[in-house]
Amino acid sequence: MSATNMDMEKNELFLREMESELHDLCQPLTTLQCRLELGQMCGDEVSLMEAIEGGLMETARLFEGIEKMRGQLLRELDRIGNRAQTDEE
Repeated sequence: MSATNMDMEKNELFLREMESELHDLCQPLTTLQCRLELGQMCGDEVSLMEAIEGGLMETARLFEGIEKMRGQLLRELDRIGNRAQTDEE
């Protein structure tokens, strides 16, 4: 297999992983939205506190997913950068 084909396969794999990660972020984001809407609809202090606590948990899940994606992106950028340096030599 040529280097170009391998690069294309790596790029496709990377894009598929990013799509999957973005899809996975939708679940905590949807849960966060629902918790906040429920707290707003009920309006009592207990419901609002539960919405805030649940919202903070879902926000932590979002940050974890974003950090994972950021790590993958940085690794891919590093790989591309290293390849470009090798090509220049």
